[in-house]
Amino acid sequence: MDFMRDRLVRVFTVIDQRLENQPLLVSIRRGLIFMIPLVLLGSIALIFLSLPIPAYHEFMHATFGDQWKNVFNYVRDGTFSILSLIMVVCTSYSYAIEHGQRYQLKVSPIIASAVSLGSFVALSGISKAGFSISSFGPVGVFISIVVAVTSAILFMRLSSLELLQVRAFTSGANSTFGSAVTAIYPAAITISMFAILNQVLSGVFEVSDIHAFISGVASSMFSRINSPFVSGMLFVLLVHLLWFFGMHGSNVLEPVAQSIFVPALSANQVAIGAGSAPTEVFTKTFFDNFVLMGGCGAALCLILAIMLAGRHKNQRRLAKMSVIPVLCNISELMIFGIPIVLNPVYFLPFILTPVLLTLTSYLAVYYGLVPYTSNLVEWTTPILLSGYASTGSISGSLLQLFNLLLGTLCYIPFVGLAERVADARVKNNLGRVYALIGNAVEQVAATTLLARHDDIGDIARSLTVDLHHDLENDRVTLFYQPQVDHAGRLFGLEALLRWKHESYGYIHPPLVIALAEEAQLIDKLGYWVLDRACHDLKHLNELGMDCITVSVNISALQLENDNFIADLRDVIQKHRIEPQSLQVEITEQLALASSTRILNQIKSIKQLGVKLAMDDFGMGHSSLMYLKEYEFNTIKLDGSLVREILVNQNCCNIISSIVFLGKSLNYSVVAEYVERDEQRELLHELGCDRYQGYLFSKPLPYPQLVQCIQEGSLCISHGVKATRTQLLQ
Repeated sequence: MDFMRDRLVRVFTVIDQRLENQPLLVSIRRGLIFMIPLVLLGSIALIFLSLPIPAYHEFMHATFGDQWKNVFNYVRDGTFSILSLIMVVCTSYSYAIEHGQRYQLKVSPIIASAVSLGSFVALSGISKAGFSISSFGPVGVFISIVVAVTSAILFMRLSSLELLQVRAFTSGANSTFGSAVTAIYPAAITISMFAILNQVLSGVFEVSDIHAFISGVASSMFSRINSPFVSGMLFVLLVHLLWFFGMHGSNVLEPVAQSIFVPALSANQVAIGAGSAPTEVFTKTFFDNFVLMGGCGAALCLILAIMLAGRHKNQRRLAKMSVIPVLCNISELMIFGIPIVLNPVYFLPFILTPVLLTLTSYLAVYYGLVPYTSNLVEWTTPILLSGYASTGSISGSLLQLFNLLLGTLCYIPFVGLAERVADARVKNNLGRVYALIGNAVEQVAATTLLARHDDIGDIARSLTVDLHHDLENDRVTLFYQPQVDHAGRLFGLEALLRWKHESYGYIHPPLVIALAEEAQLIDKLGYWVLDRACHDLKHLNELGMDCITVSVNISALQLENDNFIADLRDVIQKHRIEPQSLQVEITEQLALASSTRILNQIKSIKQLGVKLAMDDFGMGHSSLMYLKEYEFNTIKLDGSLVREILVNQNCCNIISSIVFLGKSLNYSVVAEYVERDEQRELLHELGCDRYQGYLFSKPLPYPQLVQCIQEGSLCISHGVKATRTQLLQ
């Protein structure tokens, strides 16, 4: 079983990665996600407009008068009624971002989306006789996706041609003006092409309304099917196939429902009125109540499956947000939010679950277990209530309950599979983020993650939400790496931030810091680190370990905070520790920033009695003047110097000079990344007798650190274990 599950995860991961490498598909999926806020707002408006509770409507009418629906109608006008226009903008914008980043094209995504919007309107033909504004609503989503993608591709291809680029730069013109002027010819050609296509469709093929044409083709196909069972099953299958590819299947096939399944309900009503037995199983109410529970794909079943079997907080959060809309059969938030669209893992359950529910419901009605649907029920009526209202029997509600459980069972295995595939995708993207952060650290350059509109931006934003949540709930921690001298005596500890993500394990600390800084969480996180380090230091002192100095790293953004010095003083007083037992570490780059504010903050740290250390000294930017200016207590050698000390004589010479200077300026030198005894001995020969690295200990959680110190189990030179007395003497 585990073998099959792992094999499926690998297969779907490969498929998912291939989809992720297709800018076109990625753009459609991301465009749908961009639409979530407006879709949610429109869903809420529809709920208030269509809530099938007479007492509610009476109350609203009595309280707000005849016009109480107007505001909700206006919200619907600004969301669902222009859903196709929104889709064009979001999809084309997403494609311009994705394609531009992958191929280093400098095309404004705003201009690209504006051109796509113009192309869609040009194809729709507002000036045509008989034009309906409904073309801009859900019924036009299919065409809007096609136009958004094709117009964006055409515009960007044309924009890359030197022949069409206008070079008009005037005095004082900015880059935005340049982008706009450069886009003139590509935009004109792109929009004109769709206008010409509209004319060809009208004049040559006599297609005046492309949306009506597509719906007409679908209706014509169904009219040739003689079997009600076949037409019903095919209808459900096609609706969900269209939905899976991002098209509003229910709206695309609405003419089919109006021509076949709405009259079927009327036929049942006429038969009952005449005293005869109803004969039509498949009616529009049948599909709304027994198949599309929660909306397309039986979305309510998916929500229950996620709540029961899901592990990812983001998915569970989305499921909770979607409960109320889905209860009213509005499923767009779930479909676009997960997303279901173009998600290979959910293809089978999303398509086949409604087909299975159609079959079970058909059999239940056909064999008389549930009455035929004969009452018109608003499609927004919640489950159980709608089952009873449509059949006039409690058995209708029981059938809904059975279908709900059956659909949930169908989705549960795929929820776990989808999360494993998502985890594999995230781990791959995490590797890309780590590489990006690593390059930024090496080049001493700032990096922006949260503002990106690609996979890296997605994972960064997701991690930031989780980091904030875990920080609020005290789920970050500190590890401590011991610092010992040549004799094996423990003299200090460096506090190192560690965050173990619920799904992805320990997150690379530089990434945690980068996210915290960009999301403006660094002050809160920094205070937590100081507070926890001082708390643990106080506990060590109470255990008799009062000769230890704890070092804490701080960033430039923390130093620039007006409250930093007050916070530092606060935690020292709060935990009643000696200021000199706490050491603040700053990087060499931060020291060299040399702003007056940072200089004053560092001097204030010294005035509190707190020790000061420079980390990563010797990275190539060092200025000896700042060693005197800041009066450091400790200099920590850059790891690259220590790693190459056995093979590079220049490293030895640099370290020897730093140690000699330290004796002159009265600061101590600590070598980090000491991993071999040969390094320790050579450092000793060069005059450096303070060390930190895996030769002695890896970073340890606080409880394990205390245990190791008390048991004397920290490894030192030649694999000999130091006793507690040796460590602390």
